[in-house]
Amino acid sequence: MTQQTQTNFSIDRFTKQMANDEMLRSLLIAGIVMALLVSLLLPGVSWLSSLVAPAVLLGLWLWLSVSTARVARSLTTFGEVMASDPAQAETAIEEMLRIRPVMRWARLLSYHRLAGLRHLQRRFGETAEICLCLLNQPLKGPALATRPHLLLMLAEAQLELGNLPGAYHALAHLQQTRLGLAQSLQRLAIQTRYELAVGAYDAAMHRARAKVELAELMPAAHCAVVHAMLATAATHTGEQRKADWLWQRTRALASPELLGQLEQGGFGVAVVEHDEIAEGAPA
Repeated sequence: MTQQTQTNFSIDRFTKQMANDEMLRSLLIAGIVMALLVSLLLPGVSWLSSLVAPAVLLGLWLWLSVSTARVARSLTTFGEVMASDPAQAETAIEEMLRIRPVMRWARLLSYHRLAGLRHLQRRFGETAEICLCLLNQPLKGPALATRPHLLLMLAEAQLELGNLPGAYHALAHLQQTRLGLAQSLQRLAIQTRYELAVGAYDAAMHRARAKVELAELMPAAHCAVVHAMLATAATHTGEQRKADWLWQRTRALASPELLGQLEQGGFGVAVVEHDEIAEGAPA
């Protein structure tokens, strides 16, 4: 029997990998500059000596490029692997994280995939830790597109952990972030759940009709969750007719198992899904 590889997130490992990747990149740039200066300032050096440095630098650059290309290929298929075989996804993500050296964006995207896997596994402590580490890094190039997804996962993970201030800060950043339709729907569900958690029932019911219309665009289970949350808020604000109608819609949308959970006030149904942001990323 093959033993499953289990990747536990380590801040020390993440920091060292980022530092090592950046150091190699800096050395390559410095080496290229020095090789150019030597060729310009010391034109009398032998032809053999003048070729050695560029050859070494070219070899290092090819090593970096090939390693990054391996990670990029894995990134484009990781979402399918994660959905079909979580055990294989564990092995795949560990293999990606072991590859070195890689360009900075590829390293960040690899950890973004790890955060998505941990979120799917409901290991929310690790999800939040990874998201915070990534969001504290300058996100550039292909990695920039991960910011909305990281904030959504962070906000939901913090709610699951009972960290309401952490959820608030993530949601505040999401308000200032440009989101697609699917991400806006996810934010709506998380925002409503947060408002119920802090007792802001009036805020949850603000523009309730528009929220219901948006919820209708969600998958049935997620739509049911939003209806149940709004029904709970309506009850607390004394709008019982709205609450009754919202519960009626919830019962029509939810499975018996989900309905039982929602009727007990359990709104912890993950709405943030892993999306393949890096598909087609440059290798």
